[in-house]
Amino acid sequence: MLAVLWWLAFTVVCIWGQSLLPGVDFFAPGMAVSLRWQKPGATLILTLIWVAIQEGAGGLAFGYAILWYAILFALLTVGRWLLDPGSLQFQALLGVALGVAHLLLLYLMAVLEMRAFPLWRVLGECLLQALLYPVLWYFADSMFPDRLKRVHEESA
Repeated sequence: MLAVLWWLAFTVVCIWGQSLLPGVDFFAPGMAVSLRWQKPGATLILTLIWVAIQEGAGGLAFGYAILWYAILFALLTVGRWLLDPGSLQFQALLGVALGVAHLLLLYLMAVLEMRAFPLWRVLGECLLQALLYPVLWYFADSMFPDRLKRVHEESA
């Protein structure tokens, strides 16, 4: 029950954060925290909820959020083999990669939808994503309840 309440509060805070800073994904650090401390099934359920929120609230055609979280999952999975997933350096590198992914995905969606591509606004969003991701991850990881971490460590 504690996990459900924590993730519900996290989701509400992320929705609020994204309304303040559109173009920055506040849910992405949650996926990193969930993959580190929760069972894979919990991460899958959380990701499906967040994809539904992103796709429903976004102004782009269907598919951006699915591609975004697939890229994030791939980066987290490959990165865990090479670096410590609990290090701030890994999360900072991941933030930069997510900034570049945001640029590429928005460009792809703009081309597919034949929309204008506001380069400077998108570059600002990419910079914010790259800078805020490690900070948001740090706060999410440090605020994640220790009781839930121990449950995961015992079952691993």
